[in-house]
Amino acid sequence: MAMKKLFIHLNDKTLSESSLGKLLPLVTTPQVSGGDGLLLAEGCKYLGAYANYHLVLIDDEFLRSLLEASKQGTKLISKHGLEAFAESKWAQYFDLEDALVAYGPAGAGMSLLSQAQMKPLCLDFELLSYRQRLLRGGRQKEAVARAVLSGLEDDTLVFDATAGLGRESMILAHAGAHVMSFERQVPIWLILQDALERAGKSRFFPFTLPKLCPLGTISDYKSALEAPKESSQVWQELLSSLEGRRPEVIYYDPMFPEREKSAQVKKDMFLFQQVIGSDQDTEQFLALACSLARTRVVVKRPSYAEPVRVDGIERSYFVDGGQCRFDCYQC
Repeated sequence: MAMKKLFIHLNDKTLSESSLGKLLPLVTTPQVSGGDGLLLAEGCKYLGAYANYHLVLIDDEFLRSLLEASKQGTKLISKHGLEAFAESKWAQYFDLEDALVAYGPAGAGMSLLSQAQMKPLCLDFELLSYRQRLLRGGRQKEAVARAVLSGLEDDTLVFDATAGLGRESMILAHAGAHVMSFERQVPIWLILQDALERAGKSRFFPFTLPKLCPLGTISDYKSALEAPKESSQVWQELLSSLEGRRPEVIYYDPMFPEREKSAQVKKDMFLFQQVIGSDQDTEQFLALACSLARTRVVVKRPSYAEPVRVDGIERSYFVDGGQCRFDCYQC
């Protein structure tokens, strides 16, 4: 898998370098100076690598240069194509799939450097439209809450296996679930962590918010459950905080390829999809989830899509969500 770069710019008023280090304890630093042959300019500090990302901390001056390169590079791609960009000086700053997470007074925003025309994606649960949805929703009105929490008591342990932008995690927490959110894409994990931290200081959410787990997946939790002494400290601490429990329900929302004639997606979802891509391990992930959950696994699917099928695992029933569907697999 090709490595991408994730540039990170901090605002000391919101997040310090030491705080960032505590947030990303799973980042591992390669032995090679600069990390896997990565060439860094002045104003950059290599933090380490996780999955398919090199993490690079940048200062104010390099941020300005990077944003200008992003702006000019995007224009060049639009007018003359990718080959012209590859031969330009702007390609020295970033590759097409590189991303930027910049922390500012309004929170952390994520940008794709090859999409300079788009505003950064910044999550804000305090937006009036989102708070109104929470107020109007609940166990019976939200299809995802009906699918996940049917027949279960309040404070039921639920794993949101693919938290993404955190919206379903918040809906399930508001409906009374004890939600643990998992995310494996570093840029999304960072902006979600920032949004949940800001929400925790808000007066608008008088319920227990979802807790974002260490960077990783439910596979990491299952490994810690089966062999705690062989797991990293952060997963051992999470396991201890949950008293070694398995979740009653695992909610899984795989990213699926868009249909060729689908309508233009919203801008925030476009950026999200560009970073996440489509899941290629849906069947394996479902099998993993079914081996971990105690009661059921709920899989979100487009209304037109076939249920996910794995040998020995069949959908038990579904809950209609309009344009989407929530397939339930009893464990």
